[in-house]
Amino acid sequence: MRQSSVILYDKDECPFCWKVRLALTTKSLQVEHITIDTENKPADFLALSPTGKVPLLISNGELISESSVIIETLELWQPNPILLGKHPQERERIATLNHYSDTVVGPAIRDAIFTQRGHPSSQWDMDAIEQSKRNWSDCLAWLNNQFEPSDPSRPAFLSCFSLAECALLPRFAIASAYGLHQVKEFPELQRWFDYHRQQPYFVTTAPAVFYD
Repeated sequence: MRQSSVILYDKDECPFCWKVRLALTTKSLQVEHITIDTENKPADFLALSPTGKVPLLISNGELISESSVIIETLELWQPNPILLGKHPQERERIATLNHYSDTVVGPAIRDAIFTQRGHPSSQWDMDAIEQSKRNWSDCLAWLNNQFEPSDPSRPAFLSCFSLAECALLPRFAIASAYGLHQVKEFPELQRWFDYHRQQPYFVTTAPAVFYD
Protein backbone atom coordinates (compact mmCIF):
# COMPACT_ATOMS: atom_id res chain seq x y z
CA MET A 1 0.00 0.00 0.00
CA ARG A 2 1.57 3.28 -1.11
CA GLN A 3 1.14 6.21 1.25
CA SER A 4 0.81 9.32 -0.90
CA SER A 5 2.83 12.41 0.07
CA VAL A 6 4.82 10.51 2.70
CA ILE A 7 8.61 10.84 2.86
CA LEU A 8 11.02 9.02 5.17
CA TYR A 9 14.39 10.66 5.70
CA ASP A 10 16.59 7.68 6.27
CA LYS A 11 20.14 6.39 6.79
CA ASP A 12 20.96 2.80 5.85
CA GLU A 13 23.07 1.79 8.84
CA CYS A 14 21.18 3.73 11.51
CA PRO A 15 19.41 1.14 13.73
CA PHE A 16 16.55 3.55 14.45
CA CYS A 17 15.96 4.00 10.72
CA TRP A 18 16.23 0.27 10.12
CA LYS A 19 13.64 -0.26 12.83
CA VAL A 20 11.22 1.93 10.87
CA ARG A 21 12.06 0.23 7.56
CA LEU A 22 11.26 -3.15 9.10
CA ALA A 23 7.91 -1.86 10.35
CA LEU A 24 7.06 -0.36 6.95
CA THR A 25 7.96 -3.58 5.16
CA THR A 26 6.04 -5.91 7.46
CA LYS A 27 2.99 -3.67 7.10
CA SER A 28 3.45 -3.47 3.29
CA LEU A 29 3.50 0.33 3.45
CA GLN A 30 5.40 2.11 0.68
CA VAL A 31 6.80 5.60 1.18
CA GLU A 32 9.40 7.72 -0.55
CA HIS A 33 12.86 7.24 0.97
CA ILE A 34 15.48 9.98 1.00
CA THR A 35 18.87 8.90 2.30
CA ILE A 36 20.68 11.47 4.42
CA ASP A 37 24.45 11.68 4.78
CA THR A 38 24.57 12.56 8.46
CA GLU A 39 28.19 13.71 8.13
CA ASN A 40 27.15 16.27 5.51
CA LYS A 41 23.51 17.11 6.14
CA PRO A 42 21.86 19.11 3.35
CA ALA A 43 20.42 22.51 4.19
CA ASP A 44 16.89 21.58 3.11
CA PHE A 45 16.90 18.67 5.57
CA LEU A 46 18.22 20.84 8.41
CA ALA A 47 15.47 23.33 7.67
CA LEU A 48 12.98 20.55 8.44
CA SER A 49 14.92 19.04 11.33
CA PRO A 50 17.18 21.51 13.17
CA THR A 51 18.59 18.64 15.28
CA GLY A 52 19.53 16.81 12.09
CA LYS A 53 18.31 13.48 13.46
CA VAL A 54 16.98 10.59 11.41
CA PRO A 55 14.57 8.94 10.97
CA LEU A 56 12.18 11.72 10.12
CA LEU A 57 8.78 11.05 8.55
CA ILE A 58 6.82 13.74 6.75
CA SER A 59 3.16 13.08 6.05
CA ASN A 60 1.17 15.79 4.30
CA GLY A 61 3.44 18.43 5.78
CA GLU A 62 3.40 17.03 9.32
CA LEU A 63 6.81 16.14 10.76
CA ILE A 64 7.08 12.99 12.87
CA SER A 65 10.41 12.21 14.52
CA GLU A 66 11.67 9.46 16.84
CA SER A 67 11.45 5.90 15.56
CA SER A 68 8.97 4.66 18.18
CA VAL A 69 6.57 7.55 17.52
CA ILE A 70 6.82 6.92 13.78
CA ILE A 71 5.91 3.26 14.31
CA GLU A 72 2.93 4.25 16.47
CA THR A 73 1.80 6.33 13.49
CA LEU A 74 2.28 3.41 11.11
CA GLU A 75 0.16 1.26 13.44
CA LEU A 76 -2.68 3.76 13.02
CA TRP A 77 -2.31 3.80 9.24
CA GLN A 78 -2.17 0.03 8.93
CA PRO A 79 -3.24 -1.88 12.06
CA ASN A 80 -2.22 -5.29 10.69
CA PRO A 81 0.01 -6.98 11.43
CA ILE A 82 -0.03 -5.65 14.97
CA LEU A 83 3.45 -4.58 16.09
CA LEU A 84 2.72 -2.91 19.43
CA GLY A 85 0.98 -5.83 21.15
CA LYS A 86 -2.47 -7.38 21.35
CA HIS A 87 -3.20 -6.82 25.05
CA PRO A 88 -1.86 -4.57 27.84
CA GLN A 89 0.67 -7.03 29.25
CA GLU A 90 2.10 -7.75 25.81
CA ARG A 91 2.22 -4.05 24.94
CA GLU A 92 4.12 -3.38 28.16
CA ARG A 93 6.70 -6.10 27.46
CA ILE A 94 7.19 -4.95 23.87
CA ALA A 95 7.68 -1.37 25.04
CA THR A 96 10.23 -2.56 27.60
CA LEU A 97 12.23 -4.47 24.98
CA ASN A 98 12.12 -1.53 22.59
CA HIS A 99 13.31 0.84 25.32
CA TYR A 100 16.07 -1.57 26.33
CA SER A 101 17.27 -1.78 22.72
CA ASP A 102 17.34 2.00 22.37
CA THR A 103 18.83 2.96 25.73
CA VAL A 104 20.96 -0.01 26.81
CA VAL A 105 21.96 -2.13 23.81
CA GLY A 106 22.77 0.81 21.56
CA PRO A 107 25.18 2.49 24.00
CA ALA A 108 26.64 -0.91 24.98
CA ILE A 109 27.98 -1.66 21.50
CA ARG A 110 28.40 1.87 20.13
CA ASP A 111 32.12 2.33 20.88
CA ALA A 112 33.11 -0.84 19.00
CA ILE A 113 31.19 0.36 15.97
CA PHE A 114 32.46 3.92 15.98
CA THR A 115 36.13 2.96 16.39
CA GLN A 116 35.93 0.58 13.40
CA ARG A 117 33.62 2.41 11.02
CA GLY A 118 35.61 4.13 8.29
CA HIS A 119 38.99 3.44 9.92
CA PRO A 120 41.79 0.99 9.09
CA SER A 121 42.29 -1.75 11.68
CA SER A 122 45.59 -0.16 12.74
CA GLN A 123 43.57 2.74 14.19
CA TRP A 124 40.98 0.71 16.07
CA ASP A 125 40.71 1.17 19.83
CA MET A 126 40.96 -2.46 20.92
CA ASP A 127 40.12 -1.62 24.54
CA ALA A 128 36.84 -0.07 23.37
CA ILE A 129 36.08 -3.15 21.28
CA GLU A 130 36.75 -5.52 24.18
CA GLN A 131 34.59 -3.43 26.50
CA SER A 132 31.77 -3.47 23.95
CA LYS A 133 32.06 -7.25 23.75
CA ARG A 134 31.63 -7.49 27.51
CA ASN A 135 28.72 -5.07 27.41
CA TRP A 136 27.07 -7.01 24.59
CA SER A 137 27.40 -10.28 26.51
CA ASP A 138 25.62 -8.67 29.46
CA CYS A 139 22.84 -7.46 27.16
CA LEU A 140 22.45 -10.90 25.62
CA ALA A 141 22.16 -12.52 29.04
CA TRP A 142 19.35 -10.11 29.94
CA LEU A 143 17.59 -10.60 26.61
CA ASN A 144 17.90 -14.37 26.89
CA ASN A 145 15.93 -14.20 30.13
CA GLN A 146 13.17 -12.24 28.35
CA PHE A 147 12.91 -14.65 25.42
CA GLU A 148 9.72 -16.74 25.48
CA PRO A 149 8.97 -17.89 21.92
CA SER A 150 5.51 -19.41 21.55
CA ASP A 151 6.09 -20.92 18.08
CA PRO A 152 9.46 -22.68 17.63
CA SER A 153 9.06 -22.61 13.84
CA ARG A 154 8.68 -18.80 13.82
CA PRO A 155 10.67 -17.63 16.87
CA ALA A 156 9.77 -14.22 18.28
CA PHE A 157 10.26 -12.57 21.65
CA LEU A 158 6.51 -12.68 22.29
CA SER A 159 3.57 -14.32 20.53
CA CYS A 160 4.59 -13.11 17.06
CA PHE A 161 6.78 -10.63 15.18
CA SER A 162 6.49 -7.24 16.85
CA LEU A 163 8.23 -3.95 17.55
CA ALA A 164 10.61 -5.99 19.70
CA GLU A 165 11.97 -7.64 16.54
CA CYS A 166 12.02 -4.33 14.66
CA ALA A 167 14.14 -2.81 17.43
CA LEU A 168 16.45 -5.71 18.23
CA LEU A 169 17.19 -7.26 14.84
CA PRO A 170 19.19 -4.20 13.69
CA ARG A 171 21.20 -4.27 16.92
CA PHE A 172 22.05 -7.96 16.52
CA ALA A 173 22.93 -7.50 12.86
CA ILE A 174 25.15 -4.47 13.39
CA ALA A 175 26.88 -6.13 16.35
CA SER A 176 27.61 -9.14 14.13
CA ALA A 177 28.85 -6.95 11.26
CA TYR A 178 31.38 -5.33 13.60
CA GLY A 179 32.73 -8.55 15.08
CA LEU A 180 30.64 -8.87 18.24
CA HIS A 181 29.69 -12.53 17.91
CA GLN A 182 28.77 -13.46 21.49
CA VAL A 183 25.22 -14.38 20.46
CA LYS A 184 26.60 -17.85 19.69
CA GLU A 185 26.75 -18.38 23.45
CA PHE A 186 22.93 -18.16 23.56
CA PRO A 187 21.49 -20.85 21.22
CA GLU A 188 17.87 -19.68 21.42
CA LEU A 189 18.80 -16.11 20.53
CA GLN A 190 21.09 -17.37 17.75
CA ARG A 191 18.23 -19.42 16.31
CA TRP A 192 15.93 -16.39 16.53
CA PHE A 193 18.43 -14.22 14.67
CA ASP A 194 19.22 -16.90 12.07
CA TYR A 195 15.51 -17.31 11.34
CA HIS A 196 14.75 -13.62 10.85
CA ARG A 197 17.91 -12.77 8.90
CA GLN A 198 16.66 -15.06 6.11
CA GLN A 199 13.22 -13.46 5.82
CA PRO A 200 12.36 -10.98 3.03
CA TYR A 201 11.60 -8.15 5.46
CA PHE A 202 15.17 -8.40 6.77
CA VAL A 203 16.96 -8.98 3.47
CA THR A 204 15.23 -6.08 1.69
CA THR A 205 15.86 -3.56 4.48
CA ALA A 206 19.37 -4.50 5.64
CA PRO A 207 22.25 -2.06 5.02
CA ALA A 208 25.19 -3.09 2.85
CA VAL A 209 27.53 -3.32 5.86
CA PHE A 210 25.72 -6.46 7.01
CA TYR A 211 26.64 -8.28 3.79
CA ASP A 212 30.14 -6.84 3.22
